[in-house]
Amino acid sequence: MRDRLRVGLIGVGHRGRAHLATLAGLEELFDLVAICDPSARNAETAARHCQATVYADPLELFGSARLDVAIIATPPESHHGLAGLAARHGVHLLIETPLAPTRAMMDYIENAAARAGVKVEVGENSWRQPVHRLNRAALDAGLIGRPLRATCFYEMGGHPDMFYHPSNLLRYYGGAAAAGTEVRAFEIRSQVDLLLDDSGRPVNPEVWSQAFLAFPNGVYGINTQVSTWSGPLRRSHPRSITVEGTGGLLVGGRRAVNALHRLEHQREVIYPLKVDVRERDGRHVPTRYSYETDPRVEWANPCADWPIPYGEATFGVEDDVARADELSSLYKAVTSGMPVVYGIADARQDQELSIAINESARLGGQPVTLPLGSETPWERAQHDAFRSKWGCDPLGEPGTVAGTNFGARGSS
Repeated sequence: MRDRLRVGLIGVGHRGRAHLATLAGLEELFDLVAICDPSARNAETAARHCQATVYADPLELFGSARLDVAIIATPPESHHGLAGLAARHGVHLLIETPLAPTRAMMDYIENAAARAGVKVEVGENSWRQPVHRLNRAALDAGLIGRPLRATCFYEMGGHPDMFYHPSNLLRYYGGAAAAGTEVRAFEIRSQVDLLLDDSGRPVNPEVWSQAFLAFPNGVYGINTQVSTWSGPLRRSHPRSITVEGTGGLLVGGRRAVNALHRLEHQREVIYPLKVDVRERDGRHVPTRYSYETDPRVEWANPCADWPIPYGEATFGVEDDVARADELSSLYKAVTSGMPVVYGIADARQDQELSIAINESARLGGQPVTLPLGSETPWERAQHDAFRSKWGCDPLGEPGTVAGTNFGARGSS
């Protein structure tokens, strides 16, 4: 029997509830002992099918629950305060994306974790999804030749000025670090007919943006993003990325026609994505993803044997696989001392690209090269908004920062 880690979930919004479903299949690794949310009703509903104790106050949670691990699934502005509080109590962390909105907030987390010696895994699921793992393997095998560019169409409804998911995918396929990348971006705001997002909030104006990333290794990334993705006009459209090489291209994404296209004897040959599944408890469990190329390329689901309730969460089976992967990564890091798979350094690169996109758009498309220098106007606006909304220094004492802003808005 493995040593189970005592875990507390903070925030039971969409992402928090998805973690609940995955944790139910990882009971050999984790013991869910606490759920924390400012809404007692939401927390009690989430705890109904487990033996977790419900908390409304993160200070009380960390003071009494004796946690090994905390999952932070709250709005981005609250991540750093909660992470600082957790680190003070020696609690390892899985933090949802983005790690934090600004570089100063990310530094806050990094410094707190380093002082306490705790592990931090960041829940960036985009690159972890099976089709992207397979496509990266195909790229590494040279099946589309030398990579030239990656073109991403993405939608960020709740945070139209954050680009961490597409930045992650473009950097993943580009095979480059953020340092030395030149960013150019443009933004258009348009008044549209009234649209509501998935939470029933009006979306107006519509924010359309396009970013061009020139990576230092000569690969290019292009991202087109629109804030009205959850409206009825775009809800069924694919969220996808196309990677073009000198001898073919790869297509991957949600609701996209995932396939590998190769130039063979001066004609296009299409290899569709193949997914092997097996039945368990009435559910289809994905075990292997592959392209029947020569040589054949495949990616095996390392969590296929865990009794994860695939498809129960609202984000789809591929997200279930990714979430199980990040949780198992943190488990290995905590119990064996291994490094996490995607930690603060990677998450910081992706969010810094996002900040650079905002800065270039503010400058009307002027180039911005990473690493960034002093605090950008966008970052300053985030800090000012925090002070105005919560009445405290965003980079102040962890207990104050976490306790102040958690009370009014805890779930993401």
